[in-house]
Amino acid sequence: MKYFIYLINKRLIHPVLHSMASVSQVSWGVGIGMFLGFTPTVGIQMYLAALVWGFCRYLLNFRFNLPVSVAMVWISNPLTIIPMYYGFLTTGCWVQGKEQLTYATFENRLTEILGMESVWGSIVSGAEYLLIELGEPMMLGSLFYAFPIAIGSYFLTYYGLLRHRQHKAHQAQMSYEEWCAAHEIAP
Repeated sequence: MKYFIYLINKRLIHPVLHSMASVSQVSWGVGIGMFLGFTPTVGIQMYLAALVWGFCRYLLNFRFNLPVSVAMVWISNPLTIIPMYYGFLTTGCWVQGKEQLTYATFENRLTEILGMESVWGSIVSGAEYLLIELGEPMMLGSLFYAFPIAIGSYFLTYYGLLRHRQHKAHQAQMSYEEWCAAHEIAP
C-alpha cells in the first residue's frame, strides 16, 4: 500500500505541484490528461495527449501543460485497465440497452490478450477485441466518466494548486505575484 501511495505521489501529484507553468495551463493539462485517461485508448493515450496539445497549441492558440497531461493519462494503467474498461463497457451497454458481458469473461479475454508472447500479436488482438467487438458501448460508457472527472479534476487542480502556491508565498513572506516572479512561474 505504501508503494501505491508513493507511485500516486510521484506520478500524479509531483508533476502538478512542481510544474513551472501557470495554474491555468497545469489545470487544463490535468483535465485533458484525465479525460484521455478515462477513455479506452490505453497504449496510445500519451500520443493522443501530444496530438491534442499540438492541435490546441498551433491551431487554436490555446496552451496547456503537456508533461502534466501525459502524467495524468497514467491513471489508466496495467493495474486499472481491466476494472476501468469493464466499467466503461457495462455503462455503455446499459445506456444502449444491450446485454451485459460478465466480468469474468471480460477479464479472462483481456488477460489472455495481455499474456500473449508476441507484443505485436497482443496489440492487434487487443485492438480487434476492444475496437471491433466492444468499441461502441465501451467508448460511449467511458464518456460518462471522462467528462465529469475531467471537469472536476480541472477545478480541483486549479484551486488546489493556487492555494498551494499562495501558501508557499505566504511562508516566504511574499505576495503571490512576488513569489511567482521569484520562481519564474506564470501566475
